[in-house]
Amino acid sequence: MGKIDTQKIINPIMKFVNMRGIIALKDGMLAILPLTVVGSIFLILGQIPFEGFNSFVASIFGDNWTEPFMQVYAGTFAIMGLISCFSIGYSYAKNSNVEPLPAGVLSLSAFFITLRSSYIPESGEPINDAMTKVWFGGQGIIGAIIIGLVVGAIYTTFIQRKIVIKMPSQVPQAIAKQFEAMTPAFIIFLLSMVVYIVSKMITNGGTFIELIYKIIQVPLQGLTGSLPGAIGIAFFISFLWWFGVHGQSVVNGIVTALLLSNLDANKALLAAGKLSLDNGAHIVTQQFLDSFLLISGSGITFGLVVAMLLAAKSQQYKALGKVALFPAIFNVNEPVIFGFLVVMNPLMFLPFVLVPVLSAVIVYVSIATGFMTPFAGVTLPWSTPAIISGLMVAGWKGAFIQIIILTLSTVLYYPFFRIQDNIALKNETNN
Repeated sequence: MGKIDTQKIINPIMKFVNMRGIIALKDGMLAILPLTVVGSIFLILGQIPFEGFNSFVASIFGDNWTEPFMQVYAGTFAIMGLISCFSIGYSYAKNSNVEPLPAGVLSLSAFFITLRSSYIPESGEPINDAMTKVWFGGQGIIGAIIIGLVVGAIYTTFIQRKIVIKMPSQVPQAIAKQFEAMTPAFIIFLLSMVVYIVSKMITNGGTFIELIYKIIQVPLQGLTGSLPGAIGIAFFISFLWWFGVHGQSVVNGIVTALLLSNLDANKALLAAGKLSLDNGAHIVTQQFLDSFLLISGSGITFGLVVAMLLAAKSQQYKALGKVALFPAIFNVNEPVIFGFLVVMNPLMFLPFVLVPVLSAVIVYVSIATGFMTPFAGVTLPWSTPAIISGLMVAGWKGAFIQIIILTLSTVLYYPFFRIQDNIALKNETNN
């Protein structure tokens, strides 16, 4: 009976995870990782919060010494929506085994078709053939995702069903592929124009990207940025992993765009010198997830590794602890999840889910009460070791909170480990 109930849960999850759109979303968002990680470093270098240092550098290079750093930020982190539109359309086609480059190019074109073709300053006449970059970054990312997925699906459907312009076999393949893209391109551009017209009509001059931002992105950012949202992210990563589904990959694919949008808003406040919750800063960002909910890996299994190293009596877990230590330092815990049999193990369900949830609460409360400032600094790879990542994203307070989380992990995992270790020891003795 239990097995049947489990399959009823796993099957819909796997069906969702393996959808073309979800895979394209996950792969496409990975493409902007270099922009967000490296771009945020340049932003921090241009916003070092030490007045004495800033004055010293300004005395050498002039008052505008930070401008080149902000230019790098503007060409990386600030255009992540634009790039994700291309990469998602590209990934959708690639995962469908059709020529992917035209899909990315068409997605980018559709994105621009739906935008305004003029810029209206706060005072003055509209400037034709000019665009505000605000919709290229975090504010436009949900609209960009939608466009990338829809264009990728339309293009793929046309190519797979051979609704294309076929060229003679003598024509080079590189040229023939571009002619094949012309029929779906016409349909995509026509639909983009219709979307532009309809959006302008129903928003009194607005655009599709602006409409999506108001009715979808803002509510979703508010939801993910709330305490229930933070708890939900922490819970579902572990919950899915317990069933053997890569929870981090699934949840990242869904929330990364929103968390990066939250972070982009915080960086804008930082650049303006107004980074505070009173000014609308977000608590839950990509650093919240990568540097606090995934330290030592999904489920924050640091305590389990420590228990195996220091208290294991069975040979099985003594050996596993040694193998799992090094990967755990870099937040990789597949050896623990599968070697310790966390997956589908009723004994480990409670600590595996509870530790990340409690950690989410601790970090959220730490920022909400003012102990830590909202995250707006460097975006680190999720594999950055604990303590180091805490120091880099939130100073000594971030490292201190990570130490609390790792201690909590050790305390909560230990009693469950002892039970599992005794079972393993008994089996070894009997054999």
